[in-house]
Amino acid sequence: MVIQSDVFWKAGLVTMVIFLLGVYTGYWLDSGRVEQIRKEYKEMDIRWGDAKLQAMYYNVFKNSSNFCGPAIEENLKFADRIYEDGVRIEQYEKINKLTPSLITEKTQYILLKLQFWLNSIELKKTCNANYINLVYFYSHYKGTIQESVQGAVLLDLKNKCGRNLMLIPLPLDLNITTIDIIKEQYGIEKTPTILIDENIKLEGFQTKNELEKYITC
Repeated sequence: MVIQSDVFWKAGLVTMVIFLLGVYTGYWLDSGRVEQIRKEYKEMDIRWGDAKLQAMYYNVFKNSSNFCGPAIEENLKFADRIYEDGVRIEQYEKINKLTPSLITEKTQYILLKLQFWLNSIELKKTCNANYINLVYFYSHYKGTIQESVQGAVLLDLKNKCGRNLMLIPLPLDLNITTIDIIKEQYGIEKTPTILIDENIKLEGFQTKNELEKYITC
């Protein structure tokens, strides 16, 4: 009986050690992912300042000669950078849901996309740029399978259209005042909702074929 008890005790100890190692490893991996996300957001903080300066530049120099070509090109490059940032962040979120301490950084990224959208609207008006602005409204906290599928459809459309389509996903439920104003302005009450070139609103899930009725790449 003593030998059997000793075996059980050792087996229990080994099991506990393995369990603790698993917990520690999981914590270490999650901490590493969180730090990587923080690094991404710090880089976005610089881009956020850059975006605001771009908006000021567009306003000051929009009547100057040779303004439109360089301005549109730089805005398109900016679109490519924040689009790639968004893809990486979505991958991080799928692996490790954002902790409350990172919601602020997530909000900052959304503000960056809002500023980019406003810059894109200004350039379309000033320079008659021919790209399409597509804003996709979704829920951050109550994301559904339908929204996930809609996001995949829009990503496929973006890959097809490239720089001809400015894809700007925005969450409705992060308590961002500017987005609340947009919701009131366009009467957005459900997700998913898609806004094309600030005048076409499509509520509910949209297939690629349905979207291509309004979007020509």
